[in-house]
Amino acid sequence: MAIVPPPALLLLLSPALFWGAPGCAAERAEVLCAGAACYTLHRDQLAWSSAQKRCQNNGGNLATIRSLEEAQHIQELLGRSQAGAGWQGNVWIGLSLEKGKCVQSHDPLRGFTWAGGGKKTNYSAWLAEPHTTCLSHRCASLQPAAPSSPAGWADGPCRAPLPGYVCKFSFQGMCGPLALAGPGTVTYTTPFGVESERLAAAPFGTLAQVTCGAGGGAQQFALCKEQQPAGGFAWNHRGPLCALGCAHRNGGCEQECVEAERGAPPRCACHPGYVLAPDLVSCAPADGCDPNPCEGPCHRRPAGGFECGCAAGYTLAPDGRRCLDVDECLGQPCHQECHNAPGSFACTCRPGYEPEAPGSPRCRDIDECAAGAAACPQLCLNVPGSYLCACRPGYQRDARQEACVDVDECLRDPCPGTCLNVPGSFRCTCPPGFVPAADGGTCHPDPTHTEGPAGASQPTRLLAATLPERPPGSSAQPTATSTTTATTSTTASTTASAGLGAAHDAEHTTDGPKLLLYYILGSLVAILLLMAFALALLAYRRRKAKEEKQQAKSAADDYCWMPEQAESRAAGSEFR
Repeated sequence: MAIVPPPALLLLLSPALFWGAPGCAAERAEVLCAGAACYTLHRDQLAWSSAQKRCQNNGGNLATIRSLEEAQHIQELLGRSQAGAGWQGNVWIGLSLEKGKCVQSHDPLRGFTWAGGGKKTNYSAWLAEPHTTCLSHRCASLQPAAPSSPAGWADGPCRAPLPGYVCKFSFQGMCGPLALAGPGTVTYTTPFGVESERLAAAPFGTLAQVTCGAGGGAQQFALCKEQQPAGGFAWNHRGPLCALGCAHRNGGCEQECVEAERGAPPRCACHPGYVLAPDLVSCAPADGCDPNPCEGPCHRRPAGGFECGCAAGYTLAPDGRRCLDVDECLGQPCHQECHNAPGSFACTCRPGYEPEAPGSPRCRDIDECAAGAAACPQLCLNVPGSYLCACRPGYQRDARQEACVDVDECLRDPCPGTCLNVPGSFRCTCPPGFVPAADGGTCHPDPTHTEGPAGASQPTRLLAATLPERPPGSSAQPTATSTTTATTSTTASTTASAGLGAAHDAEHTTDGPKLLLYYILGSLVAILLLMAFALALLAYRRRKAKEEKQQAKSAADDYCWMPEQAESRAAGSEFR
């Protein structure tokens, strides 16, 4: 097999190598590749912005930690450093709060954002609440795990330098490590300019330099660039590498080794029922789904090979084998609140609401008044998500007793006569000899009233409290003129009747014409007095009607409502 020199290989096959720094020497740093990302640890005393710029120059960003799995990868990376003793001190990660934005206590990230953007997740690992501010640029660092303290995040000034930082580089796929059939070493140079001799996975564009022999013999080169149908990538120059012949370690082959002619390295083959894997060294069953190489279900292809699938609520990872949880809440399937769970999600309702049906994503208001959850002393009014308490007409709220107390309507002097307060209402009475008028605001003589023995009057009638309030400035009793006129007319009528009766007793047998004349004169006097009383009463009622029209009482005075503000479900049963 011909060996292609590294410069030609770089020019022809690797235009993406050493992003941002073509021609620069590779950096020696701790690197860990897993899933679809690589993480690198750098030992440089830098501020947060300088560290972020270094990561960006190589095609990445300061590390984002969006899940517990990512946090474990970075902890493993920190544990490799300093000869296996573990990293000491905090390192910068890609979490920051811009100047002018405030810390938000309800947000898992507390208002901070990840460098490079991307979707938000609920994962957080704050060791303590960040410093509350809106006026300064704050950045987060990662504190490694120690025997006396857990790993977690801490915030601080972005300009203060730290002794290290972690970068993250994302890829669409990876190659597996190169297998050597004989003695030799492999040095991997990644596209982000880091050189390492140990990689469990190599990202697309990684150059592998293979040195065969213990003393540094022939060299071979391979590039991770060939995309596989089932996902991921493969090396363009596959095994067996550094093979000495089939007699040494079976030529590096898993099953069968076939010697080549003219000094060429041997090649590998497989037993019946097996096929050669993409690395050209190992063998896989002809039925790719037995054993199942997938995290989820495996589907055989008619033309050979297999394809991995995932259960509902999961999606296939970029490597084509693993399954990743789908965040269904991003599609807003719930009416109010959505909580994502592995492979599923759950809908919940805000306080004061309940699901329309068991398992329904929609919510409906709870009628606390009908359910008996409200503790109102008199009236309960249901509102969306809560309820309000109110008092019946004739009552008002007592803040000290947290109850509804009776309103003394008589303090407003609503009656033309005497006012009697009763629970929730009041009653008006008129003077003796008078009854309430049809308008409810005045009194007029009772035509059925008669004087009893020794001037005693009949019992006074009571009026239920439906009378409107008397306009301010008007008299509560009938005017002096109307009262005097009524009294005079009544007295005169009584006197005239009494006089005529006496004359009739004395003279009805001797002077008939004179008695008739007395009767006629007495009737005329009574008619005139009644007409005068009627005119005075008409004038009084007109004046009262005019005053009442100018100052009409509002019907809303009979009601006393509590403040119209929604109470929370927890405090809905108390007066505040």
